[in-house]
Amino acid sequence: MEYYSQQRLPTHVYTQPETYGLSRLPVDQASTLIPDAYTAADFFALEQEKIFATAWVAVGCLQQVKNPGDILVTEVAGRSILVMRDKTGKLGAFYNVCRHRGSKLLEKSCNIKNLHCPYHAWVYGLDGQCLGTSMFRNEKIVDTVPSNEGETDLSDTALFDKKNYGLLPLSVQTWGFLVFVNLSTKTTPLEEWLGDIPQKFQSHVLENWEIFGEKNYDVASNYKLIEENFMEYYHLPFVHPELTNVSRMEDHHRSQGAGMYTGMLTTPVSRDVDSVWLNLPPAHGLNKEHLEAAYHICIFPNVTITILPNHAFCMITDPICANQTRERTFLLSPPGTLDNESHTSMFLELVKFWDMVNTQDLGIVERVQQGLSNTAFTGGRMCPKFEEPLHRYQNWVADRMCGIHRVPSGDNNAGV
Repeated sequence: MEYYSQQRLPTHVYTQPETYGLSRLPVDQASTLIPDAYTAADFFALEQEKIFATAWVAVGCLQQVKNPGDILVTEVAGRSILVMRDKTGKLGAFYNVCRHRGSKLLEKSCNIKNLHCPYHAWVYGLDGQCLGTSMFRNEKIVDTVPSNEGETDLSDTALFDKKNYGLLPLSVQTWGFLVFVNLSTKTTPLEEWLGDIPQKFQSHVLENWEIFGEKNYDVASNYKLIEENFMEYYHLPFVHPELTNVSRMEDHHRSQGAGMYTGMLTTPVSRDVDSVWLNLPPAHGLNKEHLEAAYHICIFPNVTITILPNHAFCMITDPICANQTRERTFLLSPPGTLDNESHTSMFLELVKFWDMVNTQDLGIVERVQQGLSNTAFTGGRMCPKFEEPLHRYQNWVADRMCGIHRVPSGDNNAGV
C-alpha cells in the first residue's frame, strides 16, 4: 500500500481501516499517520466528532473549580462547556447554552451565585436547574382544528414547566488534579480509560496539589504534534541540550500499563545536585519508588503531565483547527510546600525552566507542521527505540477514526 498525496484523499477515506495500513505494521516497520491527519480541515472536523466527542477529554485542573460558585468555561469538540461547583460542593458539567433561545450563557470562567442569560434573563442554578423565566407567561391555547371536542384547555403546567428546562448535562469526573468531561451518552468508564495510572500514583494524593502558576500558548501546529513531541525523548539532545546535561538519555525508560495513555519515567530525576528539582521537599507520604523518579504521562487525546516527587507540570491542548492549538499549562505543588518562602523562590525558577523547555518544543513542532504541509511528504518511518509511544498513540487515533474501541495493552502484553 502507498499513501496518497494529502491533496488527493477524499474525506470518506479517513474512516476506512485500510487508510492506516502502514501505521498498523510493527513499530520497526511502521510509517507515521497520513499527513492529512495534521493538515486537512476535513480530517480535523471528523476527528472532533470521532475522538473529542466520544473521549474523556481533560478540560482543566481541579483547583480551578474547588469552591462553590466556581465555573470553568471551556470548549470540547466545538461545543462550549461549563464545569461548575454547586453550593453543596458537587461538581457538574453542562453545555453553555440557554434552554430558551440557545444563547451562550458565559464567556469567561468566574465565581457566581447563579447564571443569568444575557438575552432574556432566564436564571439557572449552579446545579443546572432552571430557577426563573423572566416575564414568561403560560397561556391557554385554542385548538384551531374543528373537532367534536371543541376547545382544548391546557393547564399552565402542561404548557410549560421550568423543571424540564434545566441546563443540558454531560458526564464529568476527576482524577488527581485533572477534570475530565465526556460528551457521549455511551461513556467508557474513566477507570478503563486511565488504566493503572490512579493506582500507580495513589501515594501522591494529587487531588490536593495546588496550582502555583499558569500560562497559555498559541501554537501554529496540530494538537497531535504537541502530544507526540512530549511522548519521545529522541529529540532531547537536539532541541533541549541544557536538559540532557542533567537528565541523561540513558536515564529515561518506558513505564507503560494498559490504558488510553503513554508513559515514561526518568530516574534519577536529575544529576544536578544543586537543582531545585532535588532540593525542593517531596510530597508527604510518597512511596519509596517515587522519591527518585519523574513520570511523563500523556492521557489520550489531549493532556500531558510530568509528575516529580515535589512538583508537577501539566499541559492541556485545545484544538482550534487543523494547524492551530491553544495550549494551557499549569505548574502544581504538593500542599504545604509554598508555606516556605525559599520554596516559593524555587518555584519561580521552575516557572522559567518549564517556559524555556516548552518554548523550545513549540518552536520545533511548528516547523514540523510546516513540513507536513509540503505535499512531497507522505509519511515517515518510526524509530523503534524512541518512538514506540507514538506508534501506540497513532494507532489509537486510527482506531477512533474507524470506530474501533480498543484499550492498548501494557508492556507485558503483545500488540500495540
